Amino acid sequence: MNKLTPWILSLLTITQCAHSEAVEEPAPTKTAAAVAPSPTVALLKSDADPAVKVPIDGLPSFGDESAAVTVVMFTDYECPYCAKANARFTKLKEEYGADLRVVVASQPLPIHDHAAAAARAFLAAVEQGKGEAMHAKLFAMNDASQTMDDEGLRGAAREIGLDVAAFDRARTGPSTASALAKSEVLSSKLGVNGTPTFFVNGRRIVGARPIETFRALFDEERTKTRANGLDYAHLIAQLPEPLPPKVELVEDDSVYDVDVASAPTRGAFQGPITVVLFSDYECPYCVRAEKTLRELEAQRPGQIKIAYKFRPLPFHKNARLAAKASLAAERQGKFWPYHDVLLQHRDALGRDDLIKYATELGLSPGRFERDMDDPALEERIKADEEQADKLGAKGTPTAFMNGRRITGAQPLPRWLGLAERVKPSAN
Repeated sequence: MNKLTPWILSLLTITQCAHSEAVEEPAPTKTAAAVAPSPTVALLKSDADPAVKVPIDGLPSFGDESAAVTVVMFTDYECPYCAKANARFTKLKEEYGADLRVVVASQPLPIHDHAAAAARAFLAAVEQGKGEAMHAKLFAMNDASQTMDDEGLRGAAREIGLDVAAFDRARTGPSTASALAKSEVLSSKLGVNGTPTFFVNGRRIVGARPIETFRALFDEERTKTRANGLDYAHLIAQLPEPLPPKVELVEDDSVYDVDVASAPTRGAFQGPITVVLFSDYECPYCVRAEKTLRELEAQRPGQIKIAYKFRPLPFHKNARLAAKASLAAERQGKFWPYHDVLLQHRDALGRDDLIKYATELGLSPGRFERDMDDPALEERIKADEEQADKLGAKGTPTAFMNGRRITGAQPLPRWLGLAERVKPSAN
């Protein structure tokens, strides 16, 4: 992490591994079992917030629905701190048995090349009834520093006895994409911006905390639910909805001059609001931002013009080629349909995939390949990158609404609020 360049560090303000540990896990002693647990749990200030409603419908889980303690685990299979926390949860599951249920909400971070593919591999294993085995296998690969590429994931599938052909279809198909999107929507609703993050019967706790911290919180919650005779479904029915995430706009009062002459555009070309989005086709937060922009357009019909700019990040191995592919599709009049397909398949953007999508959209594959390799498209992308650097758009997504900068996958109310304040664009 200490070798990350400044622009990656700026991205980490949006989403990162929650790796700081408040205290080291104490070494076991022979007298530990005789010591009463401390009634006070050393939690971060944010961890002490009251419990909130955390719905888990449709999320994979390990354990009994009637368990006294339900933990919703937001995790990333390439995150080393998630691996450390999972090892502690494995011990706790042995201790608490039927009293502990773990619900997995995948939160692949953009700084991890294979995290999204690993998450979908887990979800594909869930479809064959072997989610818990794949969950354990992926973290074992993390511990052993094994690469979670296609070959590694297929090998893991074989080792746990999956039908590999069905596994391959599922992990690149719509069912796992939809399941992963469900986790991302929940993380946005709860304001989860790092891994690992846990909700213990609705109470947030962040980071790979010492096992005693988890154990004390579990004991407290188990005592409470047993005393009230509640399972998780009845417990959360009584809890309040989470407050909207307290996400501040990363913007200033400056109005930037953003050239959109060469950018693909859609929407109200003479409308009062122009949004220029610097984006990356492999970035999950760019996908989220695009969904929000569609909602903004629906909320402000006839008022919004969208201009798309390219900012492929170097740790996304296929993002640059995907950008060129979208420009090749533009030459055949299909930029936006092709753009939408790329957003739906951000973890399947190899060259063969890109050609397949073009063919499915009715583009001439021969011309598409020739255009994709045209050096002129590389120059267009470089021009966008140079402009992004001048504007301070270091990470993705970064947008400019009538010249006012807004950074990150912000919720719709933030965009609407800024739309109220900006001056009409000159178009």
